[in-house]
Amino acid sequence: MRSATHFEGLQRVGLALLLCALAVPALADRVLHRGGTDDPASLDPHKIFLPSEFNIVSDLFVGLTTLDAAARPIPGCAESWTVSDDGLVYEFTLRPDLVWSDGRPLDARDFIHAFKRMLDPATAYPNAARLYMIRNAAAINAGKAPPATLAVTVSAANVIRIELEHPAPYLLEVLATYAMPVPAHVLEHAKAGWSRPGSLVSNGPFILSEWVPNAYVRLDRNARFYDADDVSLETVYHHHPDSAATALRRFRAGELDYVSVVPGEQLDWVRENLPDQLRLVRGFGTELIVFNTRKAPFDDRRVRRALSMAVDREILVEKVLRGAEEAAYGLVPPQAVNYPEHSRATFAALPMERRRSEAQALLQEAGFGGGRRLEVELKYTAGDVQQRVAVALAAMWKTIGVTARLAAVERKALIADVQAGRFDAARYYWLASTSDPVSFLERLRSDAGAINQSGYANTRYDRLIDAAEAQADLSERAALLRQAETIALEDHPVTPIYYYGGRRLVADHVTGYVENPRGVHVSRFLGVR
Repeated sequence: MRSATHFEGLQRVGLALLLCALAVPALADRVLHRGGTDDPASLDPHKIFLPSEFNIVSDLFVGLTTLDAAARPIPGCAESWTVSDDGLVYEFTLRPDLVWSDGRPLDARDFIHAFKRMLDPATAYPNAARLYMIRNAAAINAGKAPPATLAVTVSAANVIRIELEHPAPYLLEVLATYAMPVPAHVLEHAKAGWSRPGSLVSNGPFILSEWVPNAYVRLDRNARFYDADDVSLETVYHHHPDSAATALRRFRAGELDYVSVVPGEQLDWVRENLPDQLRLVRGFGTELIVFNTRKAPFDDRRVRRALSMAVDREILVEKVLRGAEEAAYGLVPPQAVNYPEHSRATFAALPMERRRSEAQALLQEAGFGGGRRLEVELKYTAGDVQQRVAVALAAMWKTIGVTARLAAVERKALIADVQAGRFDAARYYWLASTSDPVSFLERLRSDAGAINQSGYANTRYDRLIDAAEAQADLSERAALLRQAETIALEDHPVTPIYYYGGRRLVADHVTGYVENPRGVHVSRFLGVR
């Protein structure tokens, strides 16, 4: 005969099994499937360049500052900071007891090592120029000064001191996006393979569990993250469908909870059938044509201006795109802070007929006329929307006697070709790195490295950017930046065509989603019902 104690034991076992059974779907439901645009080439935070790479790395690593659900800078590994009265010295106090995902302590030395690695020319960090506001950073990155001279130091046991060349009111945003720490104790041994599954050690809300090229990256919750208790998700999949159309099909099938790009040719269908899941937002970015100013005839300002004048931006926005885009005649989108008056191309108000006439006259001055016809190879990312925009651009250039050869390539190939100078003109986009206008205008500095895709060099432009950066008065600073933007718009190294519009799909069961112009949605703040 079984005792009461025995039955109580069975009851306890049965209750435990029931709770486990109930817990399994609960944990399974805490999985988010995101659909991105590009398969990452790297997850080393000092090698990345593609938007999809930033999305994943932002889930894996946290810098001194980080971004909240609305893409605003908040404390990250630093729990607080102070700024000197002249804006040139920041001191960041690290949180106590920070650890890497492998349990090793994370301290100020890891950050010092990371800053030097980012600026070491041997690293070839594509975004190193973003950190040039730090004293000696530009010289180090150019190989003209040793890394030891970088003005990032430890001023106390858990305090990191950063000294700047000039005031940078956007520094906190830059640090949140482009200055991630890396585990020095891992890099010493793993070398190039350290950022693969099984080797990557991170400090953010998630750890790398699986990476299937051209398919997905799986991240699991990092129990050692300093704010792990407030991370809702257990697992995040960053999927990389072969096209936006495929991503939409998978969203409709319930395989994806979030899609970053809605295909333009199906936007009307989505508006009608998925209105509650569709998110159309004016983005903080500029879509443009980059000209290779290092090769003839695109080293001729007249040629670039003629091509720019012939682009009917309103037709592109109203007839081709039909989303949240806005015709662009300036480099800096309207959302930029501390920049109340923007520059615009001088021909912006002219009717298209007159613009075409003046463009043809410019081409004749440049030697194209009669029997000599300008030919342009336009490279762009393969995809329906890009294809339709490219075809429209070719038709617009044809009205001024220009022949465009269209070349659709994969995004990674386009970036490689542009950075190597293997192009005439390329359809490109600039997404905001910060809310400051400098995040756009710095891309045309002669010393901006990889982010200056056109190879543009104008000493007067550089001097104005330098003067603006040295100016503490925000009104004076904005006036100097506006002068620089005006020069660039007259030189036409790039042609802005429209301000970016976000087209995203967010399932009803996704929580914590906050729309923002930068389109940054860190998985740490998302959840699923």
